[in-house]
Amino acid sequence: MNKQQEELNERAAHSAGQLSRGKTKLNNLETGSNVDEVPFLSLAPFELLRNNPSRRRGRDKVRDVNGGANMHQKLSATQIMRLAGERFIQFSSNKFININNLLHPYGSAFSDLSPEDNQDVELAQILLAAAEKVSDQHYDRARKFLSQCQLLASNTGNPVQRAVFYFAQALGERIDRETGKLMPKICTETDELNRICVASGFHASFVALHQEVPFTQIVHFTGIQAILESVAMKPKVHLIDFLIRTGVQWASLIQAAAERKDNPIEHMKITVIESVNKERVIETGKSLESFANSLNFPFSFKIIFLPDRNQLTEDHFDIKPDEGVVIHAAFFLRAMISIPNCLETAMRVVRRLQPSLMIVSEVEANLNSSLFVNRFIDTLFYYSALFDCLEDVMKRDDQHRMTLEVSYGAGIRNVVGNEGEERVIRSVNLDVWRSFLKRFGMEEVKLSDTCLYQANLIIQQFACKNSCSVDVNRGSFMISWKGTPIYSTSAWKFH
Repeated sequence: MNKQQEELNERAAHSAGQLSRGKTKLNNLETGSNVDEVPFLSLAPFELLRNNPSRRRGRDKVRDVNGGANMHQKLSATQIMRLAGERFIQFSSNKFININNLLHPYGSAFSDLSPEDNQDVELAQILLAAAEKVSDQHYDRARKFLSQCQLLASNTGNPVQRAVFYFAQALGERIDRETGKLMPKICTETDELNRICVASGFHASFVALHQEVPFTQIVHFTGIQAILESVAMKPKVHLIDFLIRTGVQWASLIQAAAERKDNPIEHMKITVIESVNKERVIETGKSLESFANSLNFPFSFKIIFLPDRNQLTEDHFDIKPDEGVVIHAAFFLRAMISIPNCLETAMRVVRRLQPSLMIVSEVEANLNSSLFVNRFIDTLFYYSALFDCLEDVMKRDDQHRMTLEVSYGAGIRNVVGNEGEERVIRSVNLDVWRSFLKRFGMEEVKLSDTCLYQANLIIQQFACKNSCSVDVNRGSFMISWKGTPIYSTSAWKFH
């Protein structure tokens, strides 16, 4: 390891240590899966439950139940869903399925499960049967399965019971919409997320989760490290943030930039594009300016307020010839999937700005398939991992956990219960974004070893470190919970 690499790693360790101590201030965007072309009544989509390689990383963790060498081990919620899918496929080879069949163990493959795991597998299997009947538009039979789910599931139970509780709600709402009992309500993903957050006091609960799980810290600090590396020789830095949210991570960027001794930064500017919460972003800017002043660091903050993001042009940005321009797009692209014109507009502007680097962080899940069964299964795997995560890091009666799960339930209802313009919460995986970004002439940039070192260092600061992992995927990072990808972070530049 050379001296420069050692210095970078020391800085990464310093940043991670500060983090742990709390001292740091589209129309064509489908899943890319050929299974979308399978006939609607085929069982082939359910084969995703038997063999889902993107979700099987060999890291699924189990919880000890009562301890001891001869005791059962508690499976993760994702493992439960996979076993339920395998059993469901076996039963679905028959022409007729009834509830009594689903409530009995199937063969010796399940004989080693604990009683609780067996019950959870049965419950998840009933949910899958209900989803199949909904996809077949056999709503009366679907309601019978859902009534069983409602009897056995609970929003205060174990993670499988909680997940099934919210998925059953979503299927019920889908039936009501399909049968005309619920009227359509059109909104954007940003509107929906804001409604969820305001109604549930989500922010405080998200902060509580942030203190227990390193997902967002890895996303933020990986982005910061990559940005610093890309502007290492630039005296002036212009960061464009397409979706700032809290903006707390930029205090760390300012601090790191202020401490740069070689090629010191003469000025840093952050430009934020905002469509809704202008006052909140103004306060964020004031806080960042105050922090920069305390460090005697030259800094400015600008807001571009555009209620209609389709009106964005490169003229909105005051780009200087000697500035190193970087773009940060954390969870922005997915917010634009349901309004593809705005997504195309944003990317055309990015191409004209020609940034030295663009950081893209996204939900790593295919929740945008036009085929309901595919979308249901991918959503089930993804959210099961989230419910499992909360089980490990929060008590079952924790109010923050309840709030987070209510917000997850709202997301599940939108993804599973809606179609067309009503379905505004969408995401696709990194491979789909790769194809999309390459269409605009961008190429993927390998995240550095220092980024990876820092990400793994952050994980080690958390009690749940054995359940979290960062995998390198063609130079980008996959952040996973027990082998199920949750987020991805990638870096891009123009040819």
